[in-house]
Amino acid sequence: MEETLKANVQKINKVYRFFSDEEHNFQGLAESYLWFSEIDKFNDPFEVVINSEDFDFRQLSSAQLKAFLLSNKGITFGDPDTDNSYVIGDFSDEELGRFVVEQYHVLVNALNVIVLEIIKQKQNNKFHCLVHDANIKPLESRLMWSHYSNGLRGFVIEFDFDPVLTSIAHKSNDDFGGYTLINYTELGFTDYIKSVIDSGKPLFADRMLFSKHIDWKYENELRLICSNEKVFYDSSCISRIIIGQKMLPEKMNDLMRLLKSKGLQSKTYITCFDRQDFSINIKPYGDRV
Repeated sequence: MEETLKANVQKINKVYRFFSDEEHNFQGLAESYLWFSEIDKFNDPFEVVINSEDFDFRQLSSAQLKAFLLSNKGITFGDPDTDNSYVIGDFSDEELGRFVVEQYHVLVNALNVIVLEIIKQKQNNKFHCLVHDANIKPLESRLMWSHYSNGLRGFVIEFDFDPVLTSIAHKSNDDFGGYTLINYTELGFTDYIKSVIDSGKPLFADRMLFSKHIDWKYENELRLICSNEKVFYDSSCISRIIIGQKMLPEKMNDLMRLLKSKGLQSKTYITCFDRQDFSINIKPYGDRV
């Protein structure tokens, strides 16, 4: 999975933010900021703050637990500032086998605490959701325009990927935590841990936080991470503004005045859907009929 996500990152050229036609979205564009939210405010009903009841290492067999530890040898148990601690990598295979059998309950309870603490450190941030263009053409997505842009009544900002990341990092100082791609899966957290064990790969605990059910795969989501709510970017990172053709005329006039004031009118496009094949096409705003 990690290899697939890394490969997709290499393919990203543009990222997109779909907006509805609400006034606060116009304001964000005017002031060049993105709004970051707590994870339990997103629209996926299953995306909530992860707690101790959401996964359980006690469901692993002794053999699975040993395999997990072999793939995560850097884990330290006990207090690393005292002599009462041990690193899994210091054990031989035979020693580890005996240790797992003798200390099974201590180990699984400790892992539940360790993994949850890693997740908590990440989920205490705020997040912003973008769509990336690896393997898909987001602007042709009927579902994205419907669900996140009020049925072609809103607009989309298309950003150049590397420049917008650099801009956000610069303007956010040390508060920007980077980004991650969402993994789409049908596995619950404990089954996900078991699948990682079967793969022989180390567990990236925060990946559990950034996994969603496969139903959401159409979003092709890239998630930005920051400790702030209002995160600014430079308008030069915008490659295009795409307006949904069903935007109300008065709102379209307001938006065009805003784009002109920001010098973005030459980067403005509009959708043009085709009822014959249900496709969504994009053309320069000045070419509209």
